[in-house]
Amino acid sequence: MRMHLDISKCLQGLNNMYIDREKQQELFAKYNTPEHVQRHCDEVARVSVLIAEELNERGFELNIEELRGAALVHDVLRTEKEHDRLGAEVLINMELPHEAELVRRHMTYHPFNHADRFEEIDVLCLADRLVKEDCYVGLDERMQYLIDKPGKTPERTERILKAKAHTQDIIDELEGVLGMTLDQLCGKERSMELIHQV
Repeated sequence: MRMHLDISKCLQGLNNMYIDREKQQELFAKYNTPEHVQRHCDEVARVSVLIAEELNERGFELNIEELRGAALVHDVLRTEKEHDRLGAEVLINMELPHEAELVRRHMTYHPFNHADRFEEIDVLCLADRLVKEDCYVGLDERMQYLIDKPGKTPERTERILKAKAHTQDIIDELEGVLGMTLDQLCGKERSMELIHQV
């Protein structure tokens, strides 16, 4: 009986593998992820974890390790077409199906759940929409950055503004749940100070 329990614990341990900093660096090296993309992944992971931890303190049951792992590598193949699908395939091959699903959906996820029903995918996608390169900047600056990217068209701008309006509604809900602004939680002021020091 004791041996059975030990084997069960070992199997349970195998199922609880997550992407950590070491695995992240291995993947970045293997797929030649540019340094600025690496820094972006780190910042999205930081913001994701801050939001998820605050939600968990308020009774949510978000899996922080899965969320952090997916965020750490969500853009590992950003230089490739369909980087979301390809990144997910990499994680499937590593037998990390939950992280793979988060990465697969992070570019196309819509609409968000209401804030009182937030899941890991909501947190990851929201964090990704609030981070410009390697800095939390909030929704306005991030969406303006997307609007101003090369290839600007009225249709694309309209699509981005529509997504922005929906995301702002979700942020308002989320800030109500958290009892603080995302700028306060994620340290926009601190991030801006760091930019000016560089």
